[in-house]
Amino acid sequence: MKKVISFLVCLLFTLTALYPAGSLIASCFGYSFKLMGIPVFAVSSAILSICIVILDGVYKIAFNKLVQILLAVISPISLINVVLCVIESPQTWTIAGTLVSTGCCVYLMIKNGKPLLLKILSGAVSALMFSPVCLMCFLSLIDFGLNTVVETIESPSGKYYVQVVDSDQGALGGDTFVDVYKSGEVNLFLCKFEKQTQRVYHGEWGEYENMQIYWKDDSCLVINLVEYEIE
Repeated sequence: MKKVISFLVCLLFTLTALYPAGSLIASCFGYSFKLMGIPVFAVSSAILSICIVILDGVYKIAFNKLVQILLAVISPISLINVVLCVIESPQTWTIAGTLVSTGCCVYLMIKNGKPLLLKILSGAVSALMFSPVCLMCFLSLIDFGLNTVVETIESPSGKYYVQVVDSDQGALGGDTFVDVYKSGEVNLFLCKFEKQTQRVYHGEWGEYENMQIYWKDDSCLVINLVEYEIE
């Protein structure tokens, strides 16, 4: 049973660190990292973390040094995971799942994390992050507006495509965005890598209705007779 629980802890750590580590690595190469099915991912992580807590309480396992180190640092990583998941998918199940998983991670860190100095440092970082993360989760539940893609235009060679986005912020007004994407992405089982978005235009709400936008060539987008170079 010790090996089973240790494996589950390693699996939980891998799932918890997947989004933060993937985002960091992808950004170094000019890509963005996206998880697929974030609410399902969050709930699955929560169920796994609850099972580990229950099994740990029942069997009172003495974990090996590697697992103890993983548990010592998992708490702040889980909070970073909450931020990234909620930003990408601000849904109730995402928030609930990631917060439950984080609570279990904090419990496992306090109970089984070692060495002590690393656990104290990890706990201090987690304490500083906790209130801002909870506030962000609360604000994400408030419907501030809706972003709608109103037009998609591919570049002449298909290397890029542009999306015109209508951002309706209700009583606060809104905006019109023009974002450029590079075609081609790498799809894996749970995630995908895609080129980072380049926002080339930010205008007034409703402006898209009379916007003149077209590609001059693959490196130049024309918006309302103004040319924008694409990097």
